[in-house]
Amino acid sequence: MRSGKAREARGSADAQSVHRPAKAPGPILLVLTTVTVAVWLCLHYNFWPSPFGRHTWADPLLAALAAVATFVVLATVWAIKTLYVVGQDQRWSWWILPAPVVVAAAAASMILAPPPTFSDVRDEFEVVARELSDTPESSVEKFEIGPFDIRSARSTSSGSVYFFDNDSMFNTTSGWVYSPDGRPSGFDDSTATHLDGPWYQFKTVWRD
Repeated sequence: MRSGKAREARGSADAQSVHRPAKAPGPILLVLTTVTVAVWLCLHYNFWPSPFGRHTWADPLLAALAAVATFVVLATVWAIKTLYVVGQDQRWSWWILPAPVVVAAAAASMILAPPPTFSDVRDEFEVVARELSDTPESSVEKFEIGPFDIRSARSTSSGSVYFFDNDSMFNTTSGWVYSPDGRPSGFDDSTATHLDGPWYQFKTVWRD
């Protein structure tokens, strides 16, 4: 009798464990998603610490890679938990909504309120360009103009001023040129796109 009751009790417990409801995406996933989205927004709007200041360890490229990797993991966890709740248990939980809402709100803000462009801060570029063009072969290193991190700005003997974007990578250099005498001459494999007035945007690929 006892063994039969024990077996019945174990069977009932097993049945309860099999039918235990799946856990919906909870507050921990929401907090991690919010933090990841906040990091991405800071990078997008250049609210990240300057690479020329004290916090040089806070490399924006590494932060972007970490944010993308974290977002992929969180999205996968959210999708699996949601599928179990909706598909397996055939029920609804309001915890399914907050994380996608945070992501959608961030995406909407990035589309509707884009970060400042070169045209928005052109006057600040022009102040630096005029100062440098008055002293040929002069330069300024590591500074910021609006959302742009400038690795260096250098004037040439012809009166042009090159602004080198700090985001340039490997053998590719990009930036802007103040060239009142017309289209600037490149270095190696260079392209220059006219923006407005004496301003051009350039991209140069250095060849060995």
